[in-house]
Amino acid sequence: MKKILSIFILLSSLALSQVDLEDSYISYIGSHPLHSWEGVSKDISFNMQCTGDHCVLDVSAPLESFDSGNDGRDNNMLYYTESLQYPEVRFKSESFKFTGNFDTSIDLKGELTFHGVTREIPIKIVLYKDLELDGSTITHWGKCSFNISLDSFNVSKPSLLMVKISDEIAVNVKLKLLNK
Repeated sequence: MKKILSIFILLSSLALSQVDLEDSYISYIGSHPLHSWEGVSKDISFNMQCTGDHCVLDVSAPLESFDSGNDGRDNNMLYYTESLQYPEVRFKSESFKFTGNFDTSIDLKGELTFHGVTREIPIKIVLYKDLELDGSTITHWGKCSFNISLDSFNVSKPSLLMVKISDEIAVNVKLKLLNK
């Protein structure tokens, strides 16, 4: 199951509005009493529109891009999420204030659309920066984690040995932000 969301981080005042897809990802973690697994996507669509210091974030990923390292499990996820009918997961934020400050966090609300259902969810985005060892390059990052319920998005849960997977899916997002 892949839920994911989507998500994000912001930066406009610094003209940061693209992500490095090689170092960025959206992942989900599912579980069953016998094991847990993680599916990861690096196929992320990221768009942040800002007017002054107020921004709206839109992040999405195609469900078929999530890879758990097990083709059978990935095909099962695509089947249960009805990915032919609902091919992506998307998060679109409400307007939020971004001052260009890193080493901070931003609480925001937005709509997560998954499996044809849209739910409002709160998200805390942690922004930080890394300085390269040579001191010449600063890398900006955004990350967040949240949980979703498969039931709340009307996703049927598959069973293994007649026991269904957990309803709760953990979603993790880490984005390396680039200058335009």
